[in-house]
Order: sequence, then C-alpha cells, then structure tokens
Amino acid sequence: MMTDYNNKRKHERVELRGLIVDIADGHRVFDGMIEDISAGGFKITQVPSKFDLIPRNYVAVISGYRKNFKVIIQPCWTKKADNEYYMEIGFKIIQPPWAWVEFIQDMLPEDEQTDVWGAHA
Repeated sequence: MMTDYNNKRKHERVELRGLIVDIADGHRVFDGMIEDISAGGFKITQVPSKFDLIPRNYVAVISGYRKNFKVIIQPCWTKKADNEYYMEIGFKIIQPPWAWVEFIQDMLPEDEQTDVWGAHA
C-alpha cells in the first residue's frame, strides 16, 4: 500500500469538479471523481477501498467537459476517506498527452502554466 497522504506539493492544486476517471487494477475497473488538478497530477475521491493499489503505472481514462483523455498515471499517496468503504488517491501523470496539457493549461492559474513538462524556461 502507498504511504499516507502528505502535503509536499510541487504545484498548486486547483479545485475542479465534473471529471470522472476510470482506472484498471488488472482485475477490475474502478471509477473515481477528480476533485482537483495541478500541472503534475490530480486527486481522486470516492475510490472503493478494495481497489488493489500498488506502486506502479496505471492506464486511466479521464472523462468530462465533453472530452476524454487517456493518460498513464502513478500513485503518489493515499488517504482513507471518512468511512471505511472509500479512499482518496493522489496521482502524478507520466508524460501527459498534449490534449491533456492544453486542457489543464486552460484550468490552471497563469502562474501555474509553466513547467508542465518538468523543464524550466
């Protein structure tokens, strides 16, 4: 299991509602609600606690705002929800596709729109 939630952020998080993510664990597909995004990843909530989370790359499909994005993600942290049936997970996006980069650039404050690819201008 991943380490507990910590607040070591590289990028400011922006609250964003209306995106659903489907993630496969090799046995089942689970969905969760994206609660916030940053230039480097996102936080999902309402993930069933039976999701078999191990530290590896996952393929995810993010849907919402009349768009779909296929991304490779890696878990960074987990936090149990207020009840035992759900958890929250923070993911980083590995090599985000250009369509995703454009999408989050429109959602993030201007000062967060740099360094999406991990390079400093």
